[in-house]
Amino acid sequence: MGDGITALLWFLNKIYVRLIHRLKASGTHIIPDTLSPGPLVVICNHQSPVDPLLVQSQCRFKIRWLMAEEFMLPAASFVWKLSEVIPVARDNNDTAGLRKALGHLRKNGVIGIFPEGGIKEPRCHVHPFLEGAGAMIAKTKAKVLLAIVDGTPQNDEMSKALIERSASTVAFVELRSFPENQTGKEITTELRNRIAEITGWPLVN
Repeated sequence: MGDGITALLWFLNKIYVRLIHRLKASGTHIIPDTLSPGPLVVICNHQSPVDPLLVQSQCRFKIRWLMAEEFMLPAASFVWKLSEVIPVARDNNDTAGLRKALGHLRKNGVIGIFPEGGIKEPRCHVHPFLEGAGAMIAKTKAKVLLAIVDGTPQNDEMSKALIERSASTVAFVELRSFPENQTGKEITTELRNRIAEITGWPLVN
């Protein structure tokens, strides 16, 4: 993970997701087995505040997640700092976070995005994606690692979801690049449809 403290947290997280969430992972063979696989964008559906922990537990490289500022609890500021989470404003008025994410990708970093823009109801449905995810991929020509989580805690409050036992799964289903002439909107649509196709979940418009 790049340094001793972060590596220790990663190891503890692996234990945590196994004991509390009984995580079962599949498709891990497609995950790049290197500390620097970038530029790479991890795209995942969003069902629980613990989703980033589930995905990160299977990846040796550090994923810098885009995260809504209101969910970054001050009590966990140590974790946000070490994992280098990029705060974003969900009202789209603040572009500083998006610029930071683009800069990280251009330096061969890894960015994690939940393109549904938050935890939406009903679960086990594919909600509309924010077009910014596809635009970021189109601009940087980054590869995409597509993941799907399910069976996660039903509580949307992070402090409660962290201790709620679950039988969570994370499936890594694709590692791919998109053609250079494909637009951000086309990429966003294709990723959303792909998740619906793999899971059989209905699209919510």
